[in-house]
Amino acid sequence: MARAMDKVRDLTPRGTAVSMEKTVEKINSWYLGWANYYKVTQYPSQLRSIEAHVRRRLRSRIVAQQKRKRNLFARLLERGVRRGKAAKTTFSNKGRWALSHTSAVEQAYPNRWFADELNLATMPEEKQPHWFALNRWIKLS
Repeated sequence: MARAMDKVRDLTPRGTAVSMEKTVEKINSWYLGWANYYKVTQYPSQLRSIEAHVRRRLRSRIVAQQKRKRNLFARLLERGVRRGKAAKTTFSNKGRWALSHTSAVEQAYPNRWFADELNLATMPEEKQPHWFALNRWIKLS
């Protein structure tokens, strides 16, 4: 898992001139091979956490590409976020990484948007026969 997260960091550099489409191509190429190799895992939540990390890195990059707060505010409004929520999120003193995990940014760029618009690869929804529920192995008290 740690190596996978490091690879995601390598594939989604912070300040770069590489287009978002090229970045997603590289991520898809790596992730599909990696996920197929490790699909025998009994815990698909590991694959989901990697996908969530990729999406957060891409949201962070989208936030950073706006350069100015008013541009991010306008972009959030365009994407259907309420004005008050967009203003509260945008004009906070949070950095781009913290903003990438706010409800306004996640509402503007939902998980489905990454799959539909950017063609980001995701884990297949069907359950594999060897996947077990976590509560079967872990006792929560």
